[in-house]
Amino acid sequence: MGEDALGLKGALKHAVLGCVASAERFLAPVGQVPLKEYKNCLLLHYMTALGTAVHATPLIRALHDAQPNTSIAVAADSFTLPLIAHHPVVDRVIATPSPLTDLRVAANVLRGAKPFAGEPFLAIAAVGNERTRIALATLMSGAGARVGFTEAPELYQMSLEFDPRLSLIDNNLRIVEALGNAFRHYEPEVHFREEDLHWAQDALRTSGLRDGQIPVAFVTQTSVTQRKGWRPQRFQAAARYMAERYNAHIIFVGTQSESAAIDAIRAGLGDATSSFAGKTTLLQLAALLSLCRVGLTLDTGILHLGRSVGLPMAIIAPAWSPPIEWLPIGNPRYRILKNAEMPSAPPGYIIDEVSVEEATAALEELVATYPEGARGFGD
Repeated sequence: MGEDALGLKGALKHAVLGCVASAERFLAPVGQVPLKEYKNCLLLHYMTALGTAVHATPLIRALHDAQPNTSIAVAADSFTLPLIAHHPVVDRVIATPSPLTDLRVAANVLRGAKPFAGEPFLAIAAVGNERTRIALATLMSGAGARVGFTEAPELYQMSLEFDPRLSLIDNNLRIVEALGNAFRHYEPEVHFREEDLHWAQDALRTSGLRDGQIPVAFVTQTSVTQRKGWRPQRFQAAARYMAERYNAHIIFVGTQSESAAIDAIRAGLGDATSSFAGKTTLLQLAALLSLCRVGLTLDTGILHLGRSVGLPMAIIAPAWSPPIEWLPIGNPRYRILKNAEMPSAPPGYIIDEVSVEEATAALEELVATYPEGARGFGD
């Protein structure tokens, strides 16, 4: 499709959305409730990437703290639902298909759920929920107003554009500010269940972890579409160092598709390691990370899950990716290892500018500084 056709299609879409917005205002002629006066908020949680979903969780806590009397419901699909299902300030979780795959059913479920027993509510779209189909789902759900990030600003009472000078988390927290509340930073939080914690404790006991050893998490794989890798030999050297220096047991985590690459790294390390790649749910993985002392990780999804449970981590960061969007800059629980700046990733790029010695020195510092390892929420 040519540029002219794409431009015409976009213009037609926005014209149609403008008509829909006009019809909505006509059918509800009573004056709009000021955004700050809404006492019910429906957060949309239909992200397709783990990191994006985790980085939306601070918005939940921030909304609650800014307006403690506000009722908060979250609409989520099967992927994102576990990340918010047990959050202590969420009053209700509504499981729907993603509007991106089944708009009609998602909208019908939301409307039928009557999130706030028929009272007016505000729909809020964090980063990752920009798509027009998500805006249409909230329109059909009966939301009195919509605020946040969107490709359909005609349907929103207040739409925001992503600010590249801020982190993804702080971009989401701008929504709280847009509602008339003071802005401050919040960290991600994913809450797991007691049964997930018991699973993780049992898994560590049967993994080969011996008395006196400390579990150390290694995240060695990332998306094949992103050039964020570190050489396997360097992960092996760092694992061997931690095992010899701290009597550490290295816990490798990842997806099932990454298990073969992880096993190749583990080869030659004896019984000092275990792999849980593809063997956990998201909440079991969060619980497992919460039991580790420190972590060594690439800039990838599991990093953000570790951050959500407060695991101190050394982060091997690529030279081509600005750290401001995704990484925990200025947080003492994390050491960001980034020794070069590139405008983009060249073909075959590997993060060779970060040495094994730098990684192990960062882990040593974290072990000494945080003897308790991961921490509970509110610390």
